[in-house]
Amino acid sequence: MKVLRILENIVSSVGLIITTVLIFIQVINRYWLHFEVMWINDLALYIFVLTVFITVALTTRERGHTAVEMLQEHLFMSRPFARSLYFLVRSIASLCVALIFYFPVYKFFLRSLKYPEFGTLVRWFNTSWLVYSMFTMICLIILHLSIQIIEDLKEVMLQRKSFKGGTQE
Repeated sequence: MKVLRILENIVSSVGLIITTVLIFIQVINRYWLHFEVMWINDLALYIFVLTVFITVALTTRERGHTAVEMLQEHLFMSRPFARSLYFLVRSIASLCVALIFYFPVYKFFLRSLKYPEFGTLVRWFNTSWLVYSMFTMICLIILHLSIQIIEDLKEVMLQRKSFKGGTQE
C-alpha cells in the first residue's frame, strides 16, 4: 500500500504540473507566436483526465471527497463511538455506490479492449487508454474503501470497548 500511495501522489502531482506547462506552452504558441500546435491541447487534455482519475482515487484514500466535515464535527464531536459508527456506515455506503458504478465501467472497459478507438488527429494513437484509466480509478476506489471499512470496523470495536467500559459518556 505504501508503494501505491507514493505512486498515486506522484502521478497526481506530475500530471498537474505537466498539464499546466502544456497549457502555458499552447497559450504562448497561440497568442504570442500565432502558431497553434493541435496535439499539445490533446496531450494536455489526456494527461489532465488521467490526473483527475488518479486524484479521485487518492481523495477517496484520504477520505476527502465523501466527508461533510461540518456535519460530522457538529453531530459527533463529543461522541467518539457514534463518530466511529458514522464513519463505518459512510464507508460502507460509499463502497456500495462504487460497486454500482463498477459494473458498467467494467463492461465499458471490456468493450474498449475488444474495440479500441483511435484518435482523429493522430490516427495511430489509441484513445481507449482513457477507459483503462477510468477502470483503474474505480478499482483503486474500491480498494481504498475496503481498507477504510476494515479500519473503521477496528475503530468501532475499540470505541465500543471504551464505551462499555464506562470511559465515555
